[in-house]
Amino acid sequence: MLRRNRLKNRMIAIGFLVLAAVIYNEFSVYDIQKLKWSTRECSECVKVLFVADPQILGEKNENYFGSWIARWDSDKYLKKTFSKALDHSDPHVVIFLGDLMDEGHIANADNFKAYKRRLDSIFEMPNHIMKIYLPGDNDIGGEEDTISSNIHKRFNFAYSQPDTLVYKTVTFFKVNRLTHTIPEAPKDAFLNDYAERNTTNVVLSHMPLLFMPGTFVQNVLKELSPQIIFTAHEHKAMRISLDTATDQLSEIWVLPPYETPLYQLRMDVGDIHELQIPTCSYRMGTPHTGYGLAYIDTQEKIVEFTILWLPGRFPQLWIYIFVGIFILAFSICMCISNYCTKSHTYNRMSSI
Repeated sequence: MLRRNRLKNRMIAIGFLVLAAVIYNEFSVYDIQKLKWSTRECSECVKVLFVADPQILGEKNENYFGSWIARWDSDKYLKKTFSKALDHSDPHVVIFLGDLMDEGHIANADNFKAYKRRLDSIFEMPNHIMKIYLPGDNDIGGEEDTISSNIHKRFNFAYSQPDTLVYKTVTFFKVNRLTHTIPEAPKDAFLNDYAERNTTNVVLSHMPLLFMPGTFVQNVLKELSPQIIFTAHEHKAMRISLDTATDQLSEIWVLPPYETPLYQLRMDVGDIHELQIPTCSYRMGTPHTGYGLAYIDTQEKIVEFTILWLPGRFPQLWIYIFVGIFILAFSICMCISNYCTKSHTYNRMSSI
């Protein structure tokens, strides 16, 4: 009876250990991280949430034994973190800065449809939020391979919308460095003086612009006259500023991970700012992932932004591994102990 109660207590302890690991890894760690995120009241500004490089895993490259578990866990992580970010920011606009899919550029029609359904289920949001989608090199090609016009058209058909979109006083321009396309700007979007503008011109690009200047970038700046640019692709959080008076980069700053202040940029001093948003997927080979959040205030001529840094998924998976190893070792020790006890009892009975 004593041995049975001891075994029962040990099993209860193991159950509590597993439950604690699950509660922390799947719930508590996200709520704790959310408490560190910055926010502000915003009555006149436009709140924008940025999703960069989610790159949901495909089925061609991820075809090893148990790969479905990796896809399921990655999707679950994206869905959970996006839901937290959406609830925290309550945005007017959600912008996907490209590389939505890891294998979009090599997927056949059926796989592409399946990937899009997965994306829609992961990034669920109310209909009143404006959604903007940009293609990346993993969606249509262009970095290590050529861009297929059919694949590009397929993406544009799936995410059909114009390249110039307006929300209140903010005009968003989608430019594509991969295809060298620049939308035609509406004439009423510009005034000669930054301080007198009644609109904020925002350029969106998957590929970085200011950090890699050239003819295309010069044309973007000349034709669209942006005050601020948002990009992705590098899986890093960076801020780059261009002094328009000297046409030279005035500042390059890597945003420190896990620090979540609200940074403020002025849009009426003649500088053009580019903000690179980090990837939100833990599968992209970087330990620092997050979503971007910006408050664009046209009247005050300022942009406040922050990175909603996410908890690392791999440390959580390591916790599961350590718990599993502990339970396995504990079970082995219990079996050995029981075997030795039974063997000792049998030997005593035999000697009698």
